[in-house]
Amino acid sequence: MSTSHKHEPGTPMPHAHAAHLLNPLRALVLSPRALVRRLELEPDFAVLELGPGPGYFSPAVARALPQGKLVLVDIQQEMLEMAKKRLDDQGVVNVEYCQGDALALPAEDGSFDVAFLVSVLGEVPDRARSVKELHRVLRPGGLLSVTEMGLFDPDAVPLAELQALVEAEGFHRYSCHRRLGHFTLGFRRSD
Repeated sequence: MSTSHKHEPGTPMPHAHAAHLLNPLRALVLSPRALVRRLELEPDFAVLELGPGPGYFSPAVARALPQGKLVLVDIQQEMLEMAKKRLDDQGVVNVEYCQGDALALPAEDGSFDVAFLVSVLGEVPDRARSVKELHRVLRPGGLLSVTEMGLFDPDAVPLAELQALVEAEGFHRYSCHRRLGHFTLGFRRSD
C-alpha cells in the first residue's frame, strides 16, 4: 500500500518506507479480522502471503491456522525481518519466512490451500507471470484472494483489469467485497 511514499511504478515499496503500513488506522479501511473472514480459512490450511511487507495482516491470519501454517514470501529480506519481529513479539510461531520473487515462487506445485496479496500486484513487473505462479502453487480448487486499495494506492490494479488478468490464468471469480475505496476479489483455481 503506497499511500504517501513515492516509488517507481511496478516496483516494490522500499522497506525503509514500510513502517507506516503498521498504522492501526488501516483497520478503518480493512481490518485484519475482516480480511481473515474473506479468506475462508480452515484451521489446518497452508497459506501463502505474497508481499507481506512488515506483516500487518500476518498475525491475524496465522492465528486462524492453529494446526496449519502461514508462509510469508517477500522479495525484500528486510520486509521479512520486520514481519518476523512483529510476529515473534506477538508470540506467533506457525509462520515460515522465504525471500523470493513473485515471478518464481519458492514453493512446490499445489503447496497451498490459500494465497493472498494486499496491495502487491501493482508492484510486480509481470503481473500475468505472477498470477501463473500463484496458480501453480495453489492446490486444485485453492483460493486466491487479491485486495487492492484503489483510492489509497497509486499502484492499484483496477477491478475489471484485475479480474480479466486472473481469469486468463486459470481462475474463476466467486466473491467480491467492496468497502471504503478498496476491494477484495476471491478466485478459485480452475482445473
